[in-house]
Amino acid sequence: MDLKYKRRELQGVNGAVGLVVGLGGFVGQFYAPAVAVFLMLAIWIVGATLINLLTDPPNGN
Repeated sequence: MDLKYKRRELQGVNGAVGLVVGLGGFVGQFYAPAVAVFLMLAIWIVGATLINLLTDPPNGN
C-alpha cells in the first residue's frame, strides 16, 4: 500500500491518535490533564506537518 497518496486518510488517523491520547489523560486519568492537552496538540501539529510534507497533494479541486 502506497501511503504517499493517502493524505486525507492519514490526517484522520492523526486526529484519532490525538483524541485517544487526550481521552487517556482526561477520562482514563493515566496522566495529568495538562500533559494530555500538550500531547494532543503536539501529536496534531507534528503529525499534520509531517503528513503535509511527506505526501502528495490530492488531485482534483
